Amino acid sequence: MSELSKSQTIKSLTIANQFATDIFLLNTPNEIWQYLAKNIVEKLGFDDAVIYTLDSGEKTLSRRSGYQKKTAINKDNSSQTHIRDTSSNSMVIPFNQGVIGKVAATKKPLLVKDTRKFASYIVDGETKLSELAVPILFKGQLLGVIDTEHVRVNFYNEYHLRTLTKLASIAAMKISQIIEVDGLEEIIENLEYSNKIQDTLFEIAELTFTTKTIGEFYRSLHQCIGRLTFAKNFFVALLKDDGKTIEFPYAVDEFDQDIVDEFDQGKIFEKVAIDPEHLSITGYTLSKDKPFLLYEKDIQKMLDKKELYILGSIPKAWLGVPFGSGDRKGIVVVQSYSTDFLFQEKDKQLLSFVAKHINNAIERMDAKQKLQFLALHDPLTGLPNRSLFKDRIQHAFLHCRSHRHDNIAILFIDVDRFKQVNDTYGHHVGDKLLIAIVEAIKTPLRNTDTLARLGGDEFAILLDGKIDHKAICRVTESIIDAMSGAFNIDGLTISSSASIGIATYNDTSESAEQLLIDADHAMYQAKLKGRNQYVFFEALEEQSKSTNVKVEYDFDNAVKQQEFIANYQPLVDFSSDDVVAAEVLVRWQHPKLGLLNPDLFIPILEKSGQIVQLDLYMLKMAISNLKLWADWLPEKFKLNVNVSTSGFSSQEFISYLQEQHRQLPKLTERLCVEITEESLILNIDAVKKHLDILKNLNISVALDDFGTGYSSLSYLHQFSLDYLKIDKSFVDDLNEVSNKVLILDAVVNLAKALKIKTTAEGIETAEQYQKLKEIGCNLGQGYYIAKPMLADDFKRFLEPLPDYMTAKQLNTVE
Repeated sequence: MSELSKSQTIKSLTIANQFATDIFLLNTPNEIWQYLAKNIVEKLGFDDAVIYTLDSGEKTLSRRSGYQKKTAINKDNSSQTHIRDTSSNSMVIPFNQGVIGKVAATKKPLLVKDTRKFASYIVDGETKLSELAVPILFKGQLLGVIDTEHVRVNFYNEYHLRTLTKLASIAAMKISQIIEVDGLEEIIENLEYSNKIQDTLFEIAELTFTTKTIGEFYRSLHQCIGRLTFAKNFFVALLKDDGKTIEFPYAVDEFDQDIVDEFDQGKIFEKVAIDPEHLSITGYTLSKDKPFLLYEKDIQKMLDKKELYILGSIPKAWLGVPFGSGDRKGIVVVQSYSTDFLFQEKDKQLLSFVAKHINNAIERMDAKQKLQFLALHDPLTGLPNRSLFKDRIQHAFLHCRSHRHDNIAILFIDVDRFKQVNDTYGHHVGDKLLIAIVEAIKTPLRNTDTLARLGGDEFAILLDGKIDHKAICRVTESIIDAMSGAFNIDGLTISSSASIGIATYNDTSESAEQLLIDADHAMYQAKLKGRNQYVFFEALEEQSKSTNVKVEYDFDNAVKQQEFIANYQPLVDFSSDDVVAAEVLVRWQHPKLGLLNPDLFIPILEKSGQIVQLDLYMLKMAISNLKLWADWLPEKFKLNVNVSTSGFSSQEFISYLQEQHRQLPKLTERLCVEITEESLILNIDAVKKHLDILKNLNISVALDDFGTGYSSLSYLHQFSLDYLKIDKSFVDDLNEVSNKVLILDAVVNLAKALKIKTTAEGIETAEQYQKLKEIGCNLGQGYYIAKPMLADDFKRFLEPLPDYMTAKQLNTVE
């Protein structure tokens, strides 16, 4: 392909840019085809230009529009040129017939220098000696063909070909947008609105980020609409209760509203019940699901016919536009009580267009509110999470210190043998059991008490106010009694119990955080005493309080005796369904206590500072296994190793990886370090430094359990992360709760924008697997793919399977 001269390049770009600008406000395919054909003749100086579009059978093309330049000689021998519309000329061309059919079949442009030498040239009227045709393509799909002919041989050149190709591409993109738009059907006639509309739509789109409360959101939305049309009287209404009622989250009305709550939002109108036989004007418009512009006389006629009724005053003009669908259906309404301003058809068209963006903004705001709720609440149970609970006990602690007549008690609750439920019946049943347990625990609590889920099967309760030892015991015993009965979960009878540790405020209490630690320690003692009981931290003997020292000693010996073992849970790449990595999960094979799960010993090791040694132990094991398994591990297969907050910040950890990289750079690149959200927050400077070092070593870093801790999307861009592991709480009931899909989609898209890959945890069903794949998650792990397994089982899992089986089928069979 020959290069264009500088002047040709500039001219071609100028024509293309001007064309793109000109068609911005065109709203139908026919308008675009007409403008394209005329633009080609005017700007490129061609004799003619014809647009052919693909027929429904996709085997033929029909002439859609065309223009032809004609020159007439006047009596005084002067010439006059005009452009004639030839769109009415009809013609159908099959694929592979003539120049146009050839271009349609091959989807490639064709420049014919001499049509006399083109065997299948179609003569249509006057014989032309040169022809140029280019396909109109969008994402590889043929929409049509641009064709132009000239009486001179070899008239068309590379400049014409490239310019025509650019115009075809721009037209194709605009046509595709029009086809996909499911809204505005008429043209916004007043062009002076265009800049204002763009600014307003941008403002509406930004409201999710610029407003903090739902009230502020609606107030700002009202202001946006007011910049486009008269909106002194404005309300937004939403269908609720499966379409049985209409709620007004925001409403401002000069006649039917005495007070406007400026602190939060317009005073909310009362709910309106929907009676199909007796509809309000708002309910009527929602039922018809189309915009209505009604004037006073129209409304009065409908009132006389009893088609609808009006709550409050009859406006001079009423304009309402429904938006959304299903359980997310609503309406935006503006009203005028004065003849000085009566809405026109252009206002209806405008509000119809804007309503779609309002719907999107409300959905995003709902998602934001959901994210903010999840930041401080457990998504499974809806209870406050660890972060919110710590904040509440801190406030209670300070209040108690200032008012000694009050008291506080913290109950730390751990569900006994909960892991056995998950292992036996699966996480889905385990989650339902936790929800049932929460309902049982709530029963004896007061409205002033706070029940929180700290994570996994751990809960905590803050008893605040005037509460004595007897009352604390009564509440605790009620909880143990409530837990002692069997729970019926999906037809299964599951017995459960709880170990509870209690810490109360006294003059020597150091801090709210220490009270929680003390309650945790007392709970551990309740487990050691046989479970299904409660222990007061204050009642423990010093010897019992120092039990952690024994655990710490056991740890040192466990490292020497290599009692820590690993389980491996595979991770699948959604794009190929291949197993590409495995998470290394630590277990303690204690000689006396048996197999211990990490939740029993890691908190103690974190408090003692020995957790860094465990981190290094597991890293060394992973590197050793990468060496030993080199002959059977797939190429570029990664092992994901969990590293604690203290471990990731330590110099010992980073120095070890740097040394290993110097010795075995290709091996360490197959490591992925998993850290928690807490790691990012507690020591930002050290973490950023170490993240940059690992990036230089080509060691990947994953943010584990995203969504269970701080859940702040805003800090992700500050850190050099490679993977975002989305907690299983986002995956649970993915097909049943639309909000989860919306939130998950937002998280995945944000991660993509930050060039961070996403891993979905806790996949338990084929439906979840497929949905996550569709949403765009990169990797997945969970019981549907494979449970954590010992090294030998893991090796067998990775062994090549017969062609007729897949890894997931093998896992299902096992």
